[in-house]
Amino acid sequence: MGDGTNHWITYWNGRFHPDDEVRISPSDRGFVLGDAVYEITRTYRHVPFHLDWHLDRLFAGLAYVSLDPLLTRNEIERLTLETLGRNRGRLGPDDDVLLTHRITRGPNPPLFGGPPAGPPTVIITCRPIAFRLFAHLYTEGVALAVPSVRLPARGGIDPRVKMQSRLAMALASVQVAQATGHVLPLMIDTEGYVTETSNTNVFAAVGDKLVTPPDGSALEGITLRVIMHLAGREGLTIVRRPLHVSELTRASEVLVTGTGSGILPVRSVDRRPLSPLPGPITARLTRAFSDYVGVDIVGQARAHAAERAAT
Repeated sequence: MGDGTNHWITYWNGRFHPDDEVRISPSDRGFVLGDAVYEITRTYRHVPFHLDWHLDRLFAGLAYVSLDPLLTRNEIERLTLETLGRNRGRLGPDDDVLLTHRITRGPNPPLFGGPPAGPPTVIITCRPIAFRLFAHLYTEGVALAVPSVRLPARGGIDPRVKMQSRLAMALASVQVAQATGHVLPLMIDTEGYVTETSNTNVFAAVGDKLVTPPDGSALEGITLRVIMHLAGREGLTIVRRPLHVSELTRASEVLVTGTGSGILPVRSVDRRPLSPLPGPITARLTRAFSDYVGVDIVGQARAHAAERAAT
């Protein structure tokens, strides 16, 4: 499966275009102000995974920022499936993609004040999953490091909104970047409580319980929701409560969940190593998640990474 942008078809403001034909106005509020929401859905065996839940979150975000896409939910669902369908010919039987929605308030001169001058910008893209970036992490694990950037404990923008403005996450990622290894910033609030990483939710095995931050303190991940359900089926006790960063030093296991990779073990928290990798809880949940989605997520990622390395 190639990844040249000119061959992938994107929905853009009423029409379908090759990726390299999409143009964003320099006055678009999404570009100028980050005034936009987005959503990313992956496929398993070419089928969008819980697209309904992703669209629930997308439209909740649109309502929160008072942004009317001028399309109904059913229309966006149809356009999403059509975008996938127009790209299906590029997919091999073991390939999967990310379907990304980006909806901005549209062009708006002047910069501040007044209603937008133009209609909203609506883009739906379909791009291959870069399995090579995380295939090795199922056994090697990802490192978490706490940056100096802090999120507000309360009173800021609702973290459950998947908004386009990602400056805090971007700065945090720059701070913790290393020359080698895979490091994610572990975002904490001003009171020292864990929220999320730059692109995943966090679970910690504390005592005999699997703890994750409460609803309203981080993005309510779709994969997180599934993992909580599977953990219950596996007989694990899930607790949603404030999780102080200091508790991670006592955790026997830490794992992260996200759309692209599903579930990954954490190898260290601020240089404190965790072992074995994956831990027993992570291994159980990885098997359960693979059964749930109908794909061996570790095997699929490794096969793609090996194929890419051979070419």
